[in-house]
Amino acid sequence: MGRPVTCLLAILVLLPMASLGYSSDQLTVEGIAWFDCEDSWASIHDSNGVEIANASDFTANLSAENHTFYIPEIGKCQGVIPVTEEMPELRPVPSEPFFSIESQVCPQDGHYLSCNGQYTTGDLVGDTSDVFAINVSTGHMLALTLVATSTGIEVELHFQNSSSEIKLEQGFILPLNSSIGSSNILYVPISEEGRVIVSVSSPNQNTIWSIRSEIFETSILQPLVHLDNIIGIGPTPFAYPLGADESLVITKSTTGNGEEFVPLMYRYVYSESAQSEWTSVSLSDRIGGIDDVDYIEFQWDCNCQWLATMSRYRHFDAGWGMDAPGLLPLSITSDNSSHPLIVMDGHSETGELTLHMNDYQDILRVETTGWDESIHLVDVIVEGDIYDLEVTIWNIDQNKWEIIDEATSTYSMNKIAVSLSVDRGTHFIRIQHVNGSAAISEDADPVEWQIRVTTAVLDEGEEPWFAASESVKDAASIFYWLIGLVLILPFIIFYLSVKKEQRYAHEFASRKNRLEWLSSKLDKGDFVPSDLSRALRAVSSLDWDEALKVWGEPTIRHFTLGIDMAVWVLDDRLAEEGGWPLLIGMRPQELEWSVAALRFEAPEGKLWSVNSTEPRLLSRENEIFLDTIHQNSRLFVQVTLDGQGDALDIHLSGMAGGEPMAAKPAKTIYRSENNSEE
Repeated sequence: MGRPVTCLLAILVLLPMASLGYSSDQLTVEGIAWFDCEDSWASIHDSNGVEIANASDFTANLSAENHTFYIPEIGKCQGVIPVTEEMPELRPVPSEPFFSIESQVCPQDGHYLSCNGQYTTGDLVGDTSDVFAINVSTGHMLALTLVATSTGIEVELHFQNSSSEIKLEQGFILPLNSSIGSSNILYVPISEEGRVIVSVSSPNQNTIWSIRSEIFETSILQPLVHLDNIIGIGPTPFAYPLGADESLVITKSTTGNGEEFVPLMYRYVYSESAQSEWTSVSLSDRIGGIDDVDYIEFQWDCNCQWLATMSRYRHFDAGWGMDAPGLLPLSITSDNSSHPLIVMDGHSETGELTLHMNDYQDILRVETTGWDESIHLVDVIVEGDIYDLEVTIWNIDQNKWEIIDEATSTYSMNKIAVSLSVDRGTHFIRIQHVNGSAAISEDADPVEWQIRVTTAVLDEGEEPWFAASESVKDAASIFYWLIGLVLILPFIIFYLSVKKEQRYAHEFASRKNRLEWLSSKLDKGDFVPSDLSRALRAVSSLDWDEALKVWGEPTIRHFTLGIDMAVWVLDDRLAEEGGWPLLIGMRPQELEWSVAALRFEAPEGKLWSVNSTEPRLLSRENEIFLDTIHQNSRLFVQVTLDGQGDALDIHLSGMAGGEPMAAKPAKTIYRSENNSEE
């Protein structure tokens, strides 16, 4: 038992087309090829380039290998190339396993039909029939095309499910061979899961044939993205979103060859569970949009390929993107944005009364501006197909929302002209059919109108002493808030910064001997210079005695009546290579020191020089300048010295209480001693 093989190249189907040369390499099975040409010829070469056949009408035995086929004018030839293994001769019973074609199911988008069909070929040399199966499912449409046959042929179709079989009415019967350019296609709708058994037989021996099979999905709803040249197969449902102020007109619905009308129907879909009844339509019928509809669903009633076109019409008024309402707003607080606003500068706006959609009157809005008790003349001119229209202007009381005056006019001298004096505010213009709602009819054509509105001030009214402007008040209020925020923002930032430093200082002071803390951070490798800078600022805010406890035991401490000074030797890793980091704390007790400076002296060895300070201070060689140190203030300075010496004396000088004063700790600091302690 053999099985059908998919032909990947479309050289089986030699459809009518331009007279172009065609050449292709094709892997064939062992079998018979057949070609029939009119005023042309075809040739076959094997994989070695040896010519097997070259004529206008021939059959040729081919082996299972690659062959080259050449047709100089493809539109003048038809033929069959063997690509399918030998098939069984008998139909299987419904429950019998039988190899079937698994065709790809092709969706339909309404734009074009593209389907990779399956090609099956065979010959009846020594056989009474060829039988093969195609698997199908519910909602499928099977399209079978008899591509070519060398003699008369009969193709019967049976449908089998798991337990039963029925003979289908569709099939092919050709008394003679197929004609070049002929089209033999049938469509089989599928209503349940199963397989279609295709039986090919012929009264003539040596019949060679080919059939193409395609499966189309017809049960899944597809969106329509265009309305011109809609194409489909079978009753595939399509959805189109139609606005409430729009309509569709059916302009074409025919079979694929354009010879027969294809009936179609539609329904409104409000939600997944709510739809209207199906309604049939014909050519030139109009489908109107309605409110609160998700989309309109269309379905073509035909087991065939069909073509359709529709025209969409938008029934909008005055460029507003919708149809003008037919009623006035209920009150002054009602939303009137759906009423088209006509700017009264004399420009033209167009619209229509869509009588077939229950639209027999349009109400437009105009707005006048000015001072209190001002009077305005509104002048309206309506032109177009307006013989059966009347135009009314309503003067609206802006407080009670009542019509206090109106003017109406009908067609005269190729137009409708009407004027009315109105107060300041919102007023309305009505364009209405003279027969009112009696003019509504499904067959009525839209009545198009064109309107121009101008205005003039008849009385300026009373000019107010102070022109009230809510927008200015709102803007001023916002401005005051912004200015207040800008003014208070620096104080808020300063306050938060001080509180933040205080919290950090108390947290910093909660642990004693912070020099060991710095050394531990250096050991762990997570020290950053900002840690020390922030620590200096924080400790400066603490009491002097508490600050001394924070840093631990000073290396030296000098205490006199004028000033208290403490010096700590820091870890060498806080400075660059070769530098000597020191921490110096000072607190003037009774007097303010001005023009203060620190000098670093080397009692032995080379001189010291100042490399850097934190916070940054003015320095020169071995001196740093402190400027003014206020009474009872705390100043902590981290100094990095450069030099090769080992001993260091620190000398503080300045003006204390207006008198020159100097302070020098009696103890000399030795770098080697501190390094050994570390």
